[in-house]
Amino acid sequence: MGGSQNIGEASDNPVEINVTAMVDVIFCLCIFFMCSFHFKQLEGKIDAWMPKDGPGNQIGELKDKPILEEVRVFMKWDAASGKTIRRIGNRNPVETDNQLTETIDQIKKDYEKAGKSEVPVVVDSTADVPWQDVVHVVDLCKHQKLSPIRFTEPMQYQSR
Repeated sequence: MGGSQNIGEASDNPVEINVTAMVDVIFCLCIFFMCSFHFKQLEGKIDAWMPKDGPGNQIGELKDKPILEEVRVFMKWDAASGKTIRRIGNRNPVETDNQLTETIDQIKKDYEKAGKSEVPVVVDSTADVPWQDVVHVVDLCKHQKLSPIRFTEPMQYQSR
């Protein structure tokens, strides 16, 4: 024996396998499965859970339950009067701290009727409102034991 010998000698590998044909078969199987694969179409479907008893009973139950609204305190500076205008939700502006706490207390009672212990408060103040007025409203909410208290970007609303 002499000379140069190949690493894949015939004596080391007695069975020849045609790898090219095997790759062709695997490639054809991949194309077949990709073409026969169907995607689940979610377009146009809406999941809806309707009551089993019909809509009549649900409407009667909703009349007895209070509508829970978050305590959203709007605060806006009125340059003409030189004071902050405070409003809860879409109600009329509240002038005194007592009016503010009474309105908050009414909303809190609705939450207690519904069995909720947390009453969310959102303070919505424009940039020109003095910080002492904002902190005073937060103190009033803390005194009423309301939580969580969050701050948000001011929403545009029309003054009455």
